[in-house]
Amino acid sequence: MGYKLNKMGPVVHGPLTSFPGEQALKRLGQNIRTARLRRGESEELAGQRTGVSRHTWRRLEQGSPKVALGVLVEALVAYGFSEQLFDLADPELDLEGQARDAARRPMRGRKQIRA
Repeated sequence: MGYKLNKMGPVVHGPLTSFPGEQALKRLGQNIRTARLRRGESEELAGQRTGVSRHTWRRLEQGSPKVALGVLVEALVAYGFSEQLFDLADPELDLEGQARDAARRPMRGRKQIRA
């Protein structure tokens, strides 16, 4: 991410990523790199399998937030992580969301007590 100064102050160029987001991308990249190395594949071959250049593949493994989400998904599928991928953001696994949704719903079958 780059910064430039103008009359109004600093201007951010590139994606804004939180610290936890950056750490997650780096860890995913490291995990994908480990999967590639365990299979004895080069960056070039991995890039070809996912339809990207070796340079883009390297940026993916480094955890760059500028790599397209589709490339990350293709890499995860290529190395057999599709089941874990399908579990990401699964509404059935979102216990906090389910609890908040239930709390907002009106209670049916009960009379409300008016003060």
